[in-house]
Amino acid sequence: MNSSHANISEELLARYLADTASESERNDVEAWLAESEANARELATYRLIWDHTAAMKKSSTGVDTDAAWNKMKGKMAMGKTADPLSKLPGKEVPTPEAPTREARTIEFRPEVRKRRLPVTVWAAAVIAILVTAFGWFFLISEKTPESLQVATTDNTKEQLLPDGTKVFLNYNSKLTYPENFKGDLRTVSLQGEAFFDVKRDAAHPFVIQANGTEIRVLGTSFNVKAYDAAPVRVDVATGKVRVSKDSHRVELVKGQSAEVLKDSIRSLQANINLMGYRTQIYEFNAADLQDVVTSIRDGYHVDVRLSNDKIAQCRLTIRFEKEPVDATLSVIAETLDLNLRKEGKVYWLDGNGCQ
Repeated sequence: MNSSHANISEELLARYLADTASESERNDVEAWLAESEANARELATYRLIWDHTAAMKKSSTGVDTDAAWNKMKGKMAMGKTADPLSKLPGKEVPTPEAPTREARTIEFRPEVRKRRLPVTVWAAAVIAILVTAFGWFFLISEKTPESLQVATTDNTKEQLLPDGTKVFLNYNSKLTYPENFKGDLRTVSLQGEAFFDVKRDAAHPFVIQANGTEIRVLGTSFNVKAYDAAPVRVDVATGKVRVSKDSHRVELVKGQSAEVLKDSIRSLQANINLMGYRTQIYEFNAADLQDVVTSIRDGYHVDVRLSNDKIAQCRLTIRFEKEPVDATLSVIAETLDLNLRKEGKVYWLDGNGCQ
């Protein structure tokens, strides 16, 4: 065990765990705990060992807590070669003549009035607890990468992931990803909408979990729309993407799209205008005005409405590239001989229909 408790005596830790410390002593220990995660993990390990030792003591009587702790500390300081584990098969004990690194063995040997089991059995049990405790805490700290999040509300944001993948988030979206990708897969979780430009790594596929749908790629660019109120939709810009849910699966290439329904996955043609929130490029080819307005509304995040159903079927063929929303709507109105007005934050297109 490390010595991060250099400013806290082991006797004080023992009284803290035994709930016999004074209020000022408890304050000292809690201040020490707040200094670092390492201190908290060390006390957690002590507590686990202490609890297991307390369970042993329930089967005996007359245990002196301070005496048990002092015996343990003595063993730690003296580093006796007469280690109880030296009697176990296959156990090698470091000799004082050529130590490679300092080894500290913690051993609890409760003093009882009536010992029911040999001392070596007690020692082996305590060492097993130590191994389990250390294994657990170090496994958690070393094997589980920390999860990070990036989220948007009324804004967009580009995020670079640890593997070099670029993610552009739309409004009201959240991406969860590990601090470092480990293992065979690079897995992230998405709520909302984002455009992914995945760094190619054939040995480590990139996986997106989105509302029960899995999107798996090696290296490509595509858009994922996964808001709670609508089916998950994937539009591929480059490369190949596999979309899966339960037993349903479809592979998409550039120019293809899929919509994930409750019991199926429906293939569609990709709609580049859905990516307008990132590119600010819109291209319409004989598109209904209602579809045009929907794309403008979603891409610019503005409220655009039609004053009547007659103009909803007006068709428009036009391209916009990084134009301000006011200019874009003005061009649409002029092209279709409509009127454009703004009331508060709402844009209205009005007219008598199209020929």
